[in-house]
Amino acid sequence: MRRLRAAPADELPRLRRVLWWRAVASQWGITAVVLIVWLARGRDPAALGLELRPTAGLAGVLVGLATIVSLVLRQRGSLAHDAALRAQVRARLAPVARLLPGSREEFPRFALLALTAGLCEELLFRGYLYWYAAQHLPLVWAAVLQALVFGVGHLYQGARGVLLTGLAGLFFIGVVVVTGSIWPAMLIHALMDLNAGELAQRVPPEEPGAGAAA
Repeated sequence: MRRLRAAPADELPRLRRVLWWRAVASQWGITAVVLIVWLARGRDPAALGLELRPTAGLAGVLVGLATIVSLVLRQRGSLAHDAALRAQVRARLAPVARLLPGSREEFPRFALLALTAGLCEELLFRGYLYWYAAQHLPLVWAAVLQALVFGVGHLYQGARGVLLTGLAGLFFIGVVVVTGSIWPAMLIHALMDLNAGELAQRVPPEEPGAGAAA
């Protein structure tokens, strides 16, 4: 993020691509190692949450997710004519604005990163790290620990970003506990990241012509 913040605007697309590919490769690499070692030791994939069963908790989460998606789509429809909403969204994305896609052409590569984060980060944090911590701590503290590590892993977003991602980590582990599976958390995580990338297209860091108007 330091490199991104210091880079001239014309270098951002290239630098973003490098960082995206690096993140994708590293996350899948770590995930592959965890899964290979896990299976080589004969452990049950279900212990990582990699089992999906129809339960009341799963149905409730899916209904809630459908409601949230509906609200998000409604919000998008308001962006074009609601300046206050655009300012709110821009402020929310500001800490990671330079990491988000700056054009439609960049979005497919960013989408790969978003899907990678949804799948890999959930398996590593809400799957493996939570399982490991639960071997040594009460479940509540295991949940808090994985959320804390997840938040610190987003230190590049600043103190507010650490807090918000830590809270997101608690939310995701709640989804895992309620549904009994890590797959819904993966889906929600990926959708959140994809939504951020899509919003960056609709609400760029600076309004066109804002400087001239000032």
